[in-house]
Amino acid sequence: MRSILAMLAIGGLVAACEGQMPKTESKRDMLTDSGFKVVSLKTPGQAASFKKLPPHKLVRKTYQGKPVWVYADPTMCGCLYMGTQNNYNAYIKEASKQMMATAMRANFADDPYSPSSMDATVDNDWDWGEWGNPGYYGLPY
Repeated sequence: MRSILAMLAIGGLVAACEGQMPKTESKRDMLTDSGFKVVSLKTPGQAASFKKLPPHKLVRKTYQGKPVWVYADPTMCGCLYMGTQNNYNAYIKEASKQMMATAMRANFADDPYSPSSMDATVDNDWDWGEWGNPGYYGLPY
């Protein structure tokens, strides 16, 4: 009975932790959230032009002197995402935030050298009497 209760408690903790993790959006979601329009291929000429684009990569094209960003998705929707420079800037901003959040989670997850995991250990078991003033070592103290 105790093991069942323990497993339920652990399951509840895991579920609570999962709820606190930031949502990781797919590239397609971030493109549409940034204002990119989903364009279906309707003509043979569009399909031929679409096949010339590198798949799953944002590419800058120019239309009447203005930048247009396109993203060919041949595997999921068989469509083209198209956006302005402002849409691209919004996408890059959101993608950068997501990459930073992912990197931070990776850095601090079970990392013995993480500053947050080291704080308590250093403060609890450090004897400054053995070392003296940190200014002696060139630190501004």
